[in-house]
Amino acid sequence: MLGASSFMLGLRPTMKMFLRSNISLAPSRTFVSYIGRPQGVIKLINAPNLINKSIALQQTIPKRFFSQASILKSRWKPIFNEETTNRYTRLNRFQQYQQQRSSGNSLGSMTFLGLSLMAGVYFVSPYLFEHVPPFTYFKTHPKNLVYALLGINVAVFGLWQLPKCWKFLQKYMLLQKDHITSKFSIIGSAFSHQEFWHLGMNMLALWSFGVSLSTMLGASNFFSLYINSAIAGSMFSLWYPKLARLAIVGPSLGASGALFGVLGCFSYLFPHAKILLFVFPVPGGAWVAFLASVAWNAAGCALRWGSFDYAAHLGGSLMGVFYGWYISKAVEKQRQRRLQSAGKWF
Repeated sequence: MLGASSFMLGLRPTMKMFLRSNISLAPSRTFVSYIGRPQGVIKLINAPNLINKSIALQQTIPKRFFSQASILKSRWKPIFNEETTNRYTRLNRFQQYQQQRSSGNSLGSMTFLGLSLMAGVYFVSPYLFEHVPPFTYFKTHPKNLVYALLGINVAVFGLWQLPKCWKFLQKYMLLQKDHITSKFSIIGSAFSHQEFWHLGMNMLALWSFGVSLSTMLGASNFFSLYINSAIAGSMFSLWYPKLARLAIVGPSLGASGALFGVLGCFSYLFPHAKILLFVFPVPGGAWVAFLASVAWNAAGCALRWGSFDYAAHLGGSLMGVFYGWYISKAVEKQRQRRLQSAGKWF
């Protein structure tokens, strides 16, 4: 199940930003709602004739593809065409590599890991950018840190195009909800995009806000903001199904949790900056646009709209606001110290 939603913002009349929702992939055998809209879950049982007819086709399909797609097409021929069948097959390609949940990857352990990583990123980042190459390069070239993040996302997207990498990517670069296969996915999924337009939307958003914000905050602060917003988004994404008591939840991937964190921090620090929704200015500026996005994501979680990972958006947004508040307090304290120091000379 794949949703498509984006809104376009701008820092200036000449700078636009697209925010693309995290993709949430439905588990196999859950019938996609937009294809004919039958209710419930399709049970593929007692159909030996259909299974036999599909064996030849299944042997020609790469292993990451959902092997039961041909059966669905036979049973639901009136509502399947070539386009919808291919799309349903594509979105369920991960099911071949599902594994049992590891006893060491429980929700509690993932939460502890996430909090530990966020603390570690916050305290270690200044040291990295001060003493450890290649991070030291970005200290004097903060804009290039944004381009490095862009490059990592593009590289992972490229790996998704290589069949031999699918098993590795499913384990480490896809955030599973019901059978967590790797702790690293709490970060790796934020650098993972499978569709070109998904990658393009998110990377345009990162470029639009990241170049300006990284220069204002410095490379260390921007890196800490980006990574911790991504982790917060993943943690919210993991906890939401449990709190909402959802029985069926698919995996998710995408950088929008980190991007909402960047937007939240920027909006807190520069609340009256001009923001464009497509070509129309948003009344009230950046802060109003950000609050509107928070309301949209909160409503999405409460009403369970579509297939977007609204919880990840909210997690990133809250982390971004926290960073904005913390940085503003630090700047104010620094300004007060400078005033006190200057007063000693008069």
